[in-house]
Amino acid sequence: MTEPEAERDPAQHLMLWTDIRRQPDGSQRRIPIPLDDAAAQFAAMIAAGRATESRLDRDDPDDAVAFSRNRGRVIATLLNELSLRLAPGQGVGAIRSDGSMSELAATVAAYLRAGY
Repeated sequence: MTEPEAERDPAQHLMLWTDIRRQPDGSQRRIPIPLDDAAAQFAAMIAAGRATESRLDRDDPDDAVAFSRNRGRVIATLLNELSLRLAPGQGVGAIRSDGSMSELAATVAAYLRAGY
């Protein structure tokens, strides 16, 4: 049995997901994921997939870019999280974190812009 949704603060927790942890009594509890923890997890996913990434033919006029499935998942997750935060009526307030999530998003955007 899983307990009801944990109270998440959008100023410091990921809105998209919660961790589900088994309790000593066998029940499961939803735990909010801090933005900084999620950023560290996403950065590790990107690093794990980096070996499979490559730019396709640099002389190709289509300028296609290939990236790992892990990077793709991180990009999709960041976009999903952004869509929740930008939904009409959603109040977030000032973000309380070390800034690692926004730094990660900027790094991913720069990577895509550069065409690696």
